[in-house]
Amino acid sequence: LTAGYYNLDDRDGYRTIARMLKRHHASLNFTCAEMRDSEQSSEAKSAPEELVQQVLSAGWREGLDVACENALGRYDATGYNTILRNARPKGVNKSGPPEHKLHGFTYLRLSDELLQGQNYVTFQTFVKRMHANQ
Repeated sequence: LTAGYYNLDDRDGYRTIARMLKRHHASLNFTCAEMRDSEQSSEAKSAPEELVQQVLSAGWREGLDVACENALGRYDATGYNTILRNARPKGVNKSGPPEHKLHGFTYLRLSDELLQGQNYVTFQTFVKRMHANQ
């Protein structure tokens, strides 16, 4: 079974996968870092924010290098801010590197639309903020 189908109230299916990855000296990479619960159809009963946090937290608890990527082409500050919250869930640490942070982030969906006007300016700001406290 996949972790999502064996992810009950008393069992964290993703933590089991993180343990297996640790045994094999692997990293964990997960998608949909930009997605927000409020942007999903209520019919889907989707909770991407909770899912991302559960998966990333499982990796961090097991001591893995954790990475993320976006699933959708987003060019807005709201999407980028959601990625930033996932990248450093406890924010910027002024006394050193944050306790939990992404080991890497892959930006998918590079397009002409991203590189135009305000979209590019917003993306530049996002990249600078991703590098804060590194």
